[in-house]
Amino acid sequence: MTKVSKLSGAAMPCLLAAFSACTPVRAPLVGYTCEGGVRLGVRFERDHALLALPGGGEARLAQQPGFWYAGAGHQLRGRGQALQWTVGEAQPLACLVVGP
Repeated sequence: MTKVSKLSGAAMPCLLAAFSACTPVRAPLVGYTCEGGVRLGVRFERDHALLALPGGGEARLAQQPGFWYAGAGHQLRGRGQALQWTVGEAQPLACLVVGP
């Protein structure tokens, strides 16, 4: 019985590691309100951001140096709880995190 207990204890980290590798954990969706009442949702992942677009759909933006994500014609730049969202050559919209 003692050997089984030791084996179970030793195998536990492997089981936990295997479980976490099989169960992806998604980053939380951060909500922003921008100029003109536009609302954005952003998931900041390890090396990219997923931008939930106001009209529906999603854009994947690759992380650049600093707080800067770009791709699919969109850019997010910011600091702290504020960011600027740019689409193509349009003027950037100032956005703030929506409080809890």
